[in-house]
Amino acid sequence: MAILPTRALVAIAIVAAASAACGPMSHAPIRPDLLDKTTGRASPPLPQAPPEKLRVAVYGDSQGNSAAHRAVVAAILKEKPDLVLFAGDAIDHLPAGHMPDWGGWQYLVPIWPQYVRGYAWVSLLTIIPFPAAIHETLLGAVAPPRPPPDLNGWLEDTEPLRAAGIPILAAPGNHDAYHVADQAQFASLFSPPGAPELSPDGFWYSVDLGGWRFLVLDTGTDMFGDRNPMPEGGAQLRWLEARLSEGDRLGLRSIVLLHIPPFSSGREERGAPWVKNLVVEQILDRHPVALVLSGHVHAYERIVRPGFEGRPVNYVVSGGAGGRFFRKGAQVEGSVLFIGEVRNFVVLDLGPGGISGRVIPVRVPSEEWKKPPALLDTFEVVLPAP
Repeated sequence: MAILPTRALVAIAIVAAASAACGPMSHAPIRPDLLDKTTGRASPPLPQAPPEKLRVAVYGDSQGNSAAHRAVVAAILKEKPDLVLFAGDAIDHLPAGHMPDWGGWQYLVPIWPQYVRGYAWVSLLTIIPFPAAIHETLLGAVAPPRPPPDLNGWLEDTEPLRAAGIPILAAPGNHDAYHVADQAQFASLFSPPGAPELSPDGFWYSVDLGGWRFLVLDTGTDMFGDRNPMPEGGAQLRWLEARLSEGDRLGLRSIVLLHIPPFSSGREERGAPWVKNLVVEQILDRHPVALVLSGHVHAYERIVRPGFEGRPVNYVVSGGAGGRFFRKGAQVEGSVLFIGEVRNFVVLDLGPGGISGRVIPVRVPSEEWKKPPALLDTFEVVLPAP
């Protein structure tokens, strides 16, 4: 009987340990007691008869920071919204070795280009062999791929919203999608209430409320080699074009929610070129979209650019609910305001004539407070009659 060399045995042991770490046992199951009793999901049912005027709260990027997240949720409750839009990154999970999750096979890859946009030094780590296996084992204590809390932590933080009966619509963030198990849990939790559960590979949907159509998109993980939910001419973009066209015919006002923004002045994140090209320039600019909302950049920014028939469209980024703050870099064209280092959320009052927006700062007792103005920003969106 052939005896495997020592190096091969060590490699097999590392891969086995890493595979066990990435398996189902390392992903905590969702606690049923944290789910809405009616829908069995993260959101209560949608209102059967929404009011003529809707109040909507928008925020993103809690990333497992319970202290900040709970402070934001408490502040949102004071505004008594009819609906909450969450722009993604409920958790702060990292890709093992900056590689896609291939169900354990990634741990057999000996070399993989290490790349994190905005952090050039990470590319030096390409010399490390078996990066996914090393990350799961030796480097796991420094930067664990799945640090606590998991999605149960997000559910605990948002329990007051469910107790108040406030529906929640959510877009998947890149940190929510680095692991296959996380994608499946996110889809099971955040599929829209009252609708069939969506596939993790097709997590985009629309909800109509009170004359408004909310379109929720999946912008993927922004990681080299990972799945692309938004290929040119693909299912998601065809669906978006069809839903916008139908909304135009029905006289619905469309609001788009996605995670990675098309535009940003953030130093660490500059927006996604493929979102700008495929979503904005090829689709949104051809429809009278009322507002585009996103997260991903851990700050607040509002960018105004011309859209359908030259009308101004507000692109609002609110990613200040828990992730480490981003700094301002070179200002992109159309940027009206960029505010970092302040936890925040957006309140939208939707009425027949358009949208009134307010951006509210949130104080977190455990964080430094620079006492910003009571309102970080206000804006109006005047819409023509449907």
